[in-house]
Amino acid sequence: MRHRTAFVFLFLPGIFLLLSSLISIVLAQNIPLDNTYSNVLCGLSIDYPSSWIVRESNQKYLSGQSSLLVMAELRPHVPEGFKTVVELEAENITAYHDRSIEGIGEFMEFYLSETNVNIKESIKKDINNLSTHQIIYETLTPHGNVLKTKEVYIPTENTLYVIRYDTSGSNFYDKYISYFDSMILTIKVDGRKC
Repeated sequence: MRHRTAFVFLFLPGIFLLLSSLISIVLAQNIPLDNTYSNVLCGLSIDYPSSWIVRESNQKYLSGQSSLLVMAELRPHVPEGFKTVVELEAENITAYHDRSIEGIGEFMEFYLSETNVNIKESIKKDINNLSTHQIIYETLTPHGNVLKTKEVYIPTENTLYVIRYDTSGSNFYDKYISYFDSMILTIKVDGRKC
Protein backbone atom coordinates (compact mmCIF):
# COMPACT_ATOMS: atom_id res chain seq x y z
CA MET A 1 0.00 0.00 0.00
CA ARG A 2 2.81 2.40 0.87
CA HIS A 3 4.38 1.85 -2.58
CA ARG A 4 1.14 2.77 -4.36
CA THR A 5 0.85 5.99 -2.35
CA ALA A 6 4.47 6.89 -3.17
CA PHE A 7 3.81 6.05 -6.82
CA VAL A 8 0.79 8.41 -6.92
CA PHE A 9 2.70 11.27 -5.27
CA LEU A 10 5.64 10.73 -7.62
CA PHE A 11 3.53 11.16 -10.76
CA LEU A 12 0.97 13.66 -9.43
CA PRO A 13 3.01 16.80 -10.34
CA GLY A 14 3.49 15.50 -13.90
CA ILE A 15 -0.20 14.74 -14.28
CA PHE A 16 -1.09 18.20 -12.96
CA LEU A 17 1.32 19.88 -15.41
CA LEU A 18 -0.11 17.87 -18.31
CA LEU A 19 -3.69 18.77 -17.37
CA SER A 20 -2.88 22.47 -16.95
CA SER A 21 -1.14 22.49 -20.36
CA LEU A 22 -4.16 20.87 -22.00
CA ILE A 23 -6.50 23.36 -20.33
CA SER A 24 -4.41 26.31 -21.56
CA ILE A 25 -4.45 24.89 -25.11
CA VAL A 26 -8.23 24.60 -25.06
CA LEU A 27 -8.60 28.10 -23.59
CA ALA A 28 -6.21 29.61 -26.16
CA GLN A 29 -8.17 28.05 -29.00
CA ASN A 30 -11.27 29.80 -27.71
CA ILE A 31 -9.65 33.22 -27.28
CA PRO A 32 -10.21 35.41 -30.30
CA LEU A 33 -7.30 37.31 -31.78
CA ASP A 34 -9.40 40.43 -32.13
CA ASN A 35 -6.71 43.13 -32.21
CA THR A 36 -4.11 43.73 -34.91
CA TYR A 37 -0.68 45.25 -34.45
CA SER A 38 0.63 46.87 -37.64
CA ASN A 39 4.04 48.39 -38.19
CA VAL A 40 4.05 50.62 -41.26
CA LEU A 41 7.83 51.18 -41.09
CA CYS A 42 8.59 47.51 -41.70
CA GLY A 43 5.39 46.24 -43.30
CA LEU A 44 4.39 43.70 -40.66
CA SER A 45 1.04 42.95 -39.08
CA ILE A 46 0.01 40.31 -36.54
CA ASP A 47 -3.24 39.63 -34.68
CA TYR A 48 -3.25 39.26 -30.89
CA PRO A 49 -5.77 38.83 -28.04
CA SER A 50 -7.41 41.97 -26.67
CA SER A 51 -6.28 40.86 -23.21
CA TRP A 52 -2.65 41.50 -24.23
CA ILE A 53 -0.79 44.81 -24.25
CA VAL A 54 1.54 46.27 -26.88
CA ARG A 55 4.65 48.33 -26.24
CA GLU A 56 5.85 49.82 -29.48
CA SER A 57 9.43 51.07 -29.57
CA ASN A 58 10.62 51.24 -33.21
CA GLN A 59 14.18 51.39 -31.88
CA LYS A 60 16.87 51.04 -34.55
CA TYR A 61 20.32 49.57 -33.92
CA LEU A 62 23.14 49.81 -36.46
CA SER A 63 25.98 47.33 -36.88
CA GLY A 64 28.19 47.78 -39.94
CA GLN A 65 26.08 47.37 -43.08
CA SER A 66 23.27 45.76 -41.13
CA SER A 67 20.55 47.32 -39.03
CA LEU A 68 17.99 45.90 -36.64
CA LEU A 69 14.68 47.52 -35.85
CA VAL A 70 12.93 46.39 -32.68
CA MET A 71 9.32 47.13 -33.53
CA ALA A 72 7.30 46.11 -30.48
CA GLU A 73 6.64 43.75 -27.60
CA LEU A 74 3.30 42.08 -26.96
CA ARG A 75 2.52 40.42 -23.63
CA PRO A 76 -0.39 39.17 -21.53
CA HIS A 77 -1.93 41.92 -19.40
CA VAL A 78 -1.64 39.98 -16.14
CA PRO A 79 0.57 40.55 -13.06
CA GLU A 80 3.17 38.01 -14.27
CA GLY A 81 2.84 39.08 -17.94
CA PHE A 82 6.41 40.38 -17.94
CA LYS A 83 7.57 36.74 -17.81
CA THR A 84 6.09 36.09 -21.25
CA VAL A 85 6.77 38.35 -24.22
CA VAL A 86 6.39 38.25 -27.99
CA GLU A 87 9.08 40.42 -29.58
CA LEU A 88 8.82 41.69 -33.15
CA GLU A 89 12.03 42.61 -34.97
CA ALA A 90 13.14 43.34 -38.52
CA GLU A 91 16.74 43.13 -39.70
CA ASN A 92 18.18 44.51 -42.93
CA ILE A 93 19.76 41.45 -44.60
CA THR A 94 20.88 42.96 -47.91
CA ALA A 95 24.51 42.27 -46.91
CA TYR A 96 23.84 38.58 -46.09
CA HIS A 97 25.53 36.07 -48.39
CA ASP A 98 22.65 33.57 -48.28
CA ARG A 99 19.19 35.03 -47.73
CA SER A 100 17.33 31.79 -48.50
CA ILE A 101 15.21 30.14 -45.81
CA GLU A 102 17.75 27.29 -45.67
CA GLY A 103 20.65 29.73 -45.30
CA ILE A 104 18.87 31.69 -42.56
CA GLY A 105 18.01 28.45 -40.71
CA GLU A 106 21.60 27.17 -40.88
CA PHE A 107 23.02 30.53 -39.79
CA MET A 108 20.65 30.84 -36.82
CA GLU A 109 21.34 27.25 -35.69
CA PHE A 110 25.08 27.96 -35.84
CA TYR A 111 24.72 31.31 -34.05
CA LEU A 112 22.56 29.84 -31.28
CA SER A 113 24.87 26.85 -30.78
CA GLU A 114 27.73 29.31 -30.24
CA THR A 115 25.76 31.03 -27.44
CA ASN A 116 25.47 27.94 -25.23
CA VAL A 117 21.80 27.12 -25.74
CA ASN A 118 20.14 23.74 -26.10
CA ILE A 119 18.23 23.61 -29.41
CA LYS A 120 15.12 21.46 -28.93
CA GLU A 121 13.64 21.81 -32.42
CA SER A 122 14.63 23.43 -35.70
CA ILE A 123 12.22 23.13 -38.63
CA LYS A 124 11.23 24.82 -41.88
CA LYS A 125 7.49 25.49 -42.01
CA ASP A 126 5.29 27.33 -44.49
CA ILE A 127 2.72 29.69 -42.98
CA ASN A 128 0.26 31.66 -45.13
CA ASN A 129 2.43 31.22 -48.23
CA LEU A 130 5.49 32.44 -46.29
CA SER A 131 8.53 30.23 -45.85
CA THR A 132 9.60 30.32 -42.22
CA HIS A 133 12.23 28.64 -40.12
CA GLN A 134 11.32 27.98 -36.49
CA ILE A 135 13.71 27.17 -33.66
CA ILE A 136 12.82 26.26 -30.08
CA TYR A 137 15.67 26.41 -27.58
CA GLU A 138 16.41 26.51 -23.87
CA THR A 139 18.99 28.54 -21.99
CA LEU A 140 20.22 27.72 -18.49
CA THR A 141 20.78 30.79 -16.31
CA PRO A 142 23.59 31.00 -13.74
CA HIS A 143 20.92 30.51 -11.05
CA GLY A 144 19.77 27.23 -12.62
CA ASN A 145 16.55 28.53 -14.19
CA VAL A 146 15.60 27.28 -17.64
CA LEU A 147 14.49 29.97 -20.09
CA LYS A 148 12.54 28.62 -23.07
CA THR A 149 12.26 30.49 -26.36
CA LYS A 150 10.70 29.97 -29.77
CA GLU A 151 11.86 32.08 -32.70
CA VAL A 152 10.21 32.31 -36.10
CA TYR A 153 12.31 33.71 -38.97
CA ILE A 154 10.70 35.04 -42.15
CA PRO A 155 13.21 36.22 -44.76
CA THR A 156 12.25 38.41 -47.69
CA GLU A 157 14.54 39.96 -50.30
CA ASN A 158 15.71 42.77 -48.00
CA THR A 159 14.40 42.00 -44.52
CA LEU A 160 14.54 39.19 -41.99
CA TYR A 161 11.48 39.33 -39.75
CA VAL A 162 12.04 37.72 -36.35
CA ILE A 163 9.11 36.91 -34.11
CA ARG A 164 10.39 35.72 -30.74
CA TYR A 165 8.34 34.09 -28.00
CA ASP A 166 10.46 34.53 -24.89
CA THR A 167 9.58 33.23 -21.44
CA SER A 168 11.22 32.98 -18.06
CA GLY A 169 10.50 29.29 -17.60
CA SER A 170 8.92 26.19 -19.07
CA ASN A 171 5.69 26.68 -17.10
CA PHE A 172 5.15 30.10 -18.73
CA TYR A 173 6.16 28.70 -22.12
CA ASP A 174 3.54 25.97 -21.91
CA LYS A 175 0.90 28.39 -20.64
CA TYR A 176 1.02 30.75 -23.65
CA ILE A 177 2.60 28.78 -26.54
CA SER A 178 -0.78 28.06 -28.14
CA TYR A 179 -1.51 31.81 -28.13
CA PHE A 180 1.80 32.47 -29.88
CA ASP A 181 1.25 29.72 -32.44
CA SER A 182 -2.22 31.13 -33.21
CA MET A 183 -0.78 34.63 -33.55
CA ILE A 184 1.91 33.42 -35.98
CA LEU A 185 -0.79 32.06 -38.28
CA THR A 186 -2.07 35.63 -38.79
CA ILE A 187 1.24 37.28 -39.67
CA LYS A 188 1.56 39.32 -42.84
CA VAL A 189 4.73 40.94 -44.17
CA ASP A 190 5.42 42.97 -47.28
CA GLY A 191 9.24 42.80 -47.22
CA ARG A 192 9.91 46.52 -47.22
CA LYS A 193 13.33 47.60 -46.04
CA CYS A 194 13.16 49.36 -42.70
